Amino acid sequence: MVLGRRRAGQAINIYFDIDGVLNLYGRDPRPDSPDDQDLWGSYRSQSMMVTYSPDMIERLNTVLEDPEVTPYWLTTWESQAGWFGAHVGLRDAREWTWLPAVGMSSAGQWQKFASIRRHVRTTRPSMAIWFDDDLAIQDDARAWADRTGFVHAQSPEPRIGLRPSDVDRLADLVGSAR
Repeated sequence: MVLGRRRAGQAINIYFDIDGVLNLYGRDPRPDSPDDQDLWGSYRSQSMMVTYSPDMIERLNTVLEDPEVTPYWLTTWESQAGWFGAHVGLRDAREWTWLPAVGMSSAGQWQKFASIRRHVRTTRPSMAIWFDDDLAIQDDARAWADRTGFVHAQSPEPRIGLRPSDVDRLADLVGSAR
């Protein structure tokens, strides 16, 4: 996949945090939530630090095959994000651009928020989808996303990460932008 060759106004940018979105905080959530029907069928724990759903990765890879989609890392893993993505099976994850995400910007703003604002202003996508568990506590970032009309911000529950319904919604959003 060659990234970043789409013209401004036609691309769909998808921004991924890792921890709490692709990588769960904690162990497989199914034993603690036996009645929750919106969980993946399996989770893989490869260490105390990496727990993810192979089914989720497979479904994300399918969505990311769309030629209008460009994925980006927006995570405190920053330059190490590609390692994580490749490790769990996200196709071409080492090639995804990562945006600065640690700490506060020089203007005193949450760095992830400052980075995505600058990035969408530069790339001018037709749609942007931003997954970050910290959005739950970042009112300014959520309000900005709502005001833009084209940035869809979603905050998964960090002990569960992206659910099947979240990936379904992602696929629907990508499909609706065509």
